[in-house]
Amino acid sequence: MSACKRHALVVEDDPGTQQLISSILTKGDCACQATDTGAGAYDALEQGDFDLLLIDRKLPDTDGVRLLRRLRTQGISTPAIIITAHPSVSSAVDALGLSAYDYLPKPFDAKQLLKKANRALQAPGLIDDNVYLWQALADKYDWQHVMSRNPQTQHSYIVAAQAARSSTPILIEGETGTGKEYLARAIHYMSGRADYTFVAINCGGFPDELLESELFGHERGAFTSAHSQKPGLCEVAHKGSLFMDEITEMSPAMQVKLLRFTEDHIFTRLGSIRPQQVDVRIIAASNRPLAPLVEAGNLREDLYFRLNVVPLYLPPLRQRPEDLEPFAQRFLQQSVPEGRKTISPQAWEKMKGYNWPGNLRELRNVIQRAVLLAVGDTIEDKHLLLEPTPGSLADYYFRPEAEKPAVAGPARPTEDEEVPFLSLEDVEKRHILAVYAACDDNKSRAAEILGISRSTLTRRMKTYQSSS
Repeated sequence: MSACKRHALVVEDDPGTQQLISSILTKGDCACQATDTGAGAYDALEQGDFDLLLIDRKLPDTDGVRLLRRLRTQGISTPAIIITAHPSVSSAVDALGLSAYDYLPKPFDAKQLLKKANRALQAPGLIDDNVYLWQALADKYDWQHVMSRNPQTQHSYIVAAQAARSSTPILIEGETGTGKEYLARAIHYMSGRADYTFVAINCGGFPDELLESELFGHERGAFTSAHSQKPGLCEVAHKGSLFMDEITEMSPAMQVKLLRFTEDHIFTRLGSIRPQQVDVRIIAASNRPLAPLVEAGNLREDLYFRLNVVPLYLPPLRQRPEDLEPFAQRFLQQSVPEGRKTISPQAWEKMKGYNWPGNLRELRNVIQRAVLLAVGDTIEDKHLLLEPTPGSLADYYFRPEAEKPAVAGPARPTEDEEVPFLSLEDVEKRHILAVYAACDDNKSRAAEILGISRSTLTRRMKTYQSSS
């Protein structure tokens, strides 16, 4: 073998496909060795080192996934691409769960194969196998927003990738906007449940009776507005995954009912006496640390231990500055697929100096808003509305009480006192003028952002000028 080339092992029992793969890779400056059985693959790997494995899903003496599983248990971490004529999400998950670099369905073309092979060959050799998994998922499901350069976040992703292969409960803690639901969805699609439903519910958005009905369903007549039978989300998620966000917002009574469900996955619809059992994987999440709530008696300790089998933590964006630029660029690419806009150095400095209380969700919203405000090809610092714009509605409501203008009046007026609050017309005027200024006096762009016609904006501006 030439010392200047990469080396690939092709494990494929069809002579024509074997020859095609070898020919494509050879033209791509990659030396190839081929075998048609799993046993032949073991022999080849014992005799030499390879930079890439291309393994057919169906082999005469074994299954490609089974072969890869055995290689991984033997410590062989060479990047692998699983090739199959029978693609399915479950088989892809099986392959990726074993640290395959990618998954390629037949038929394939030369460009597609070379792209995947080159990307695998360029991957750093010391990267943990699970990083291959996350990169493949990011490409397959467009999940770049769950990738990270932060070591603590990467650790959570690797643990998530390992835990995804089981059905044990997972608890994700992290501030609002850090990507907890995205991580939960990634776990679902890496698991053997990927062919089934992923269901999400915010437990803080329902009172007890409605939350119980949402989770477990109800029979007709179970309560006043129950005009028909309704299955709960636990039934809908049968064989799939149930993501329960804001788990700390449940009342003590609902915590007891959830605890019973987590023990054996048996529940009873409201208004029914017939228990039902489902097979569902629970992924819980909270934007508050759970341990202090248990100590304070606000969360049942037994429920906490039931949900906290695999704990994951996503740090806030302010603690992972290395993620700011790649995430901002990703959100910019999503907002402007053609790639016509860039971010100025001054805008980057402004973003780096900001605390990002809303985390990734806020960053995405800021970038989307800046794309609308920037008339040209460059997003400047003035287009990044990171703090309330002076004179805007947000400026008034988000100022500390001591700094609010006198027109706001006291927080609690006396019965006989007249409070001159801002009128709706004044609020509208300030907001329109703020957006107009941010758009560099471009009426068309300002009207688009405000959701009104250009002629309407022109009339409003004339009115404001005449009254000033």
